[in-house]
Amino acid sequence: MLQQTQMPVVLRFYSRFLDRFPTVAELAAASLDEVTAAWSGLGYYRRARMLRDAAIEVRERFGGALPSDLKSLMSLPGIGRYTAGAIASIAYDRRAPIVDGNIARILARLFGVQSMHKTWERAGELVQAARSPRVFNQALMEIGALICRPGNPLCKQCPLRSEYRAFARGRTELVPRKHVRTRELQIPLYIVTDRRGRILMQRESGTLFDGMFVLPRGSRFAPRASLVGSFRHTITNRRITFRVFTASRGPRAADHVWISARNLASIPHPSYVRKALHLAGIG
Repeated sequence: MLQQTQMPVVLRFYSRFLDRFPTVAELAAASLDEVTAAWSGLGYYRRARMLRDAAIEVRERFGGALPSDLKSLMSLPGIGRYTAGAIASIAYDRRAPIVDGNIARILARLFGVQSMHKTWERAGELVQAARSPRVFNQALMEIGALICRPGNPLCKQCPLRSEYRAFARGRTELVPRKHVRTRELQIPLYIVTDRRGRILMQRESGTLFDGMFVLPRGSRFAPRASLVGSFRHTITNRRITFRVFTASRGPRAADHVWISARNLASIPHPSYVRKALHLAGIG
């Protein structure tokens, strides 16, 4: 959950998710719809699918016990170098490096390294010398999150400030260099309801929300639509302005289904769908 999502957001979902799937066996036995429904609101839904796939492989290949070595961990769906290092070091106290955005920023400012290869190399050297890899890696993440922040870093409070090259040169906020390009998009959403109050939705495939239910976006409803309002929503590096319309019943596609508003909580759907329905006074 903490991949690409900040702690305050994750805390609203973590305990509820574990209550629903308290063991690897129960997660592996759950349907994809059950898992993605419990994940709804966290975004990056591919993570939920990979988590379930990994649970199935842990059950079938490792007898239900998560392995502790990097090679085995990285063989599981959705687990790359960072996640494997986090599990190995934090759960098992193995001398495995981790590099997330916070740690990469610290090492860039501390040693002047910019390439990811050098960053991972230096992180590996540091964790080998640590008394406890578990404590060391978590301490670096905390310093990055609370002190060595991207903007307005609290350099005078940092226990590493005497070693910071960027701090000594007064360039802390300029390091590391940023390369993210944000895309601005406008997307119309159409809310169509029937006499029973059901909402017309469609199952996504081959997109960021693969397997989830979303509101129709196609122009087939445009001639019979009335604008309700708009809202902004950020998804990865996309800043999207959703324009929400209500529309009368019109032509339907093969992937369209009617879903009761009462059952929406049990259906996997992106958080922007709830925002759109709320804007239209539904749910």
